[in-house]
Amino acid sequence: MRSLLLDELRADDMERLREHLARTLVPSGLPDVFWMELPADLLSPDQHEHRDCCGPHRLAVVLEESSLRLELLVRSKESLRCHCTAYVTRAQRDFCLGWLDSLIAELDLKT
Repeated sequence: MRSLLLDELRADDMERLREHLARTLVPSGLPDVFWMELPADLLSPDQHEHRDCCGPHRLAVVLEESSLRLELLVRSKESLRCHCTAYVTRAQRDFCLGWLDSLIAELDLKT
């Protein structure tokens, strides 16, 4: 799985991060796994075409023992077998990097 990883996070940072993600992202139903939905203007042509039947399109954000992992597989809410499920485009990856940079700054995370 391709992903972006923030590791070696401190315990107090992890707790603030967990609370922030619980407030700002969609819970997945699994502990410490959240969904970050992509903005419509960043969807690929296939994802845009399938936004009504497969959307929302989203990325998994996973908290682990002392790290945050942002998976770079854009998933459909409805099916992993649809061709609109794909790894991020360059624009989507740039969005992910910007989101992580903002998260680090906003929560003053130390890595």
